[in-house]
Amino acid sequence: MDELTQSLDAFGLWDWVCVVANLLTAIIGIYALKCWRNLPGKAGTPTTLISDAIMGLCTGILSFGIIFGMVTGIVSQAFSTHFGISQAHLFTSAFCGQLAAAASMLAISALAPRTLDWEPSVGTDEPKPEGSPLRQALRGFSLPRVLLALLSIFALGLAATLIWKGFHIAWEQLFLHGWAGQPPADEPQEIVDAVLKTDVESWRFATIVLAVTIGAPIMEELAFRGMIYPGLLRLGAVTERHSRWIAIVLTGALFSAAHLSPSAALPLFAFGAFMCLVRDRYGLITCMAVHCSFNLWNLVWLKLAPNASTL
Repeated sequence: MDELTQSLDAFGLWDWVCVVANLLTAIIGIYALKCWRNLPGKAGTPTTLISDAIMGLCTGILSFGIIFGMVTGIVSQAFSTHFGISQAHLFTSAFCGQLAAAASMLAISALAPRTLDWEPSVGTDEPKPEGSPLRQALRGFSLPRVLLALLSIFALGLAATLIWKGFHIAWEQLFLHGWAGQPPADEPQEIVDAVLKTDVESWRFATIVLAVTIGAPIMEELAFRGMIYPGLLRLGAVTERHSRWIAIVLTGALFSAAHLSPSAALPLFAFGAFMCLVRDRYGLITCMAVHCSFNLWNLVWLKLAPNASTL
């Protein structure tokens, strides 16, 4: 509580604007969630072959877990000096790794098209649009749909954050009284510290913007909602009645775990799980747009209101 009081004392005008803006968007997001729930349509039966599902699942995991890190490390070594690697070069390396991982997934999908699911899978009474899966995903994209999904995520994100904060405070009190082990540090992700320390007018900040708002959304959506989620969905459909919701929960959990941030684990889980629903209803292009917009929103507030956005 003392840390919270100190943070509030340091608030400036933009910090309070940040609090009000995020609360308003979250409140509107509650209405957006209601609209989302009332939209017509139901999830269709997966049509992907088991072999394609396994190949897509493995490709998504390997691309995100190995190729991304390997290429990032190789490029980092090329930039390294006696003083180590600069922050700008670190994000340039990350962007190269993101592009390499995305390229590997697209290459596999070119050889085996059903390993990557682009198109919506929630059916309606309207005739199914003709064309390739990518074209169907493009037809599913629109700015109102992106806004609806984004507002819904704001509401879910705020709820998940408040739950985590309350849980962490309770855990700390139990620890102080000797009734529980020490809770994990309630610290923001490493990327947050990098953003706060980088001047907006420097070219270094441009590398962060590239990696956070372009590279990460494309790579992560291709991996998690394009390959991993459909793979889990198809594998589960063989034996499990509630395979869709199990696949959504598992995808959200994997997405959260991949970011290695205990303090943001619950909001990341909510984000990763809900984005599966976005892919089902509108397709993968819309997922990428929502992810990009969400990251950009947070990036802007980190620079305008560092105290409020890091509470």
